[in-house]
Amino acid sequence: MDGQRRKLPLVISVPHGGVLIPEGLLKKCLLTKEEILLNCDTWSRHLYDFKDLAEEYAYTEIARIVLDMNRSVNDRPPANPDGIVKTLSVENKQVWRTPAGLTGGEIENLIREHYIPFHERLEQATANPAVKLGIDCHTMLETGPAPDKKSWEKRPLFCISNRGSVTGQSNGEPVTAPPELIQKLKDILEKKFRGFEGTQGHTSLVSINTPFRGGYITRYHGTRGTIPWIQLEINRSLYLKNAANPASVLPEETDLRHLTKIRDILYEAFSELTG
Repeated sequence: MDGQRRKLPLVISVPHGGVLIPEGLLKKCLLTKEEILLNCDTWSRHLYDFKDLAEEYAYTEIARIVLDMNRSVNDRPPANPDGIVKTLSVENKQVWRTPAGLTGGEIENLIREHYIPFHERLEQATANPAVKLGIDCHTMLETGPAPDKKSWEKRPLFCISNRGSVTGQSNGEPVTAPPELIQKLKDILEKKFRGFEGTQGHTSLVSINTPFRGGYITRYHGTRGTIPWIQLEINRSLYLKNAANPASVLPEETDLRHLTKIRDILYEAFSELTG
């Protein structure tokens, strides 16, 4: 069926779907497989399986807890425990046997072997004349801190970002995609997913630049390349029975069918967006 569909004029980036801990670092890691899965964009490799459906596709096997492709190389611990390498998990659990985390040499090796090739791959993909748009694909936990940071609130099912305001307009820095494009994607997603299983009870289906405004990938590649970039976040409650406690590293057959159904609707949405 995939062979019958046209390739979309997109770069699809999936930077947080991997669960691999390099062999040399395994003994240093304190997290279980389930915790590693929770700290990545759970099952996003399957959710955003556009390898044969988009002109360009970029993915990494490396777990986000080890190396975060959506951070600057200068964003490091101890200044930021959630930087390019992590010292604390999303549950504030110590990641490595030593609180300081990985050594400078280990970090440099990871950057050289995995981070630089990933971003070079995106630069190469962006230069493809058949590509019109980059979409950096993520998932988000069902709930997150409210603006006052004192409570937690339910997140929308989709968050699309161009580093602008809640309407997609410039908010003091260059936007990575035109506001009209962001608004068009919002309208399409709301139309395509209205009434879809798992959307019931959600007052907010699609938000713009909240709770996320876009990360390093959209900022770096979206302001220096020749195509616009959008960050897309999908709420894990849309495809996970227990978003806070994923059952396994690999989805079961019923999960895969559901993930494929969402992927196919996304294909229709992206086709309409770029058509």
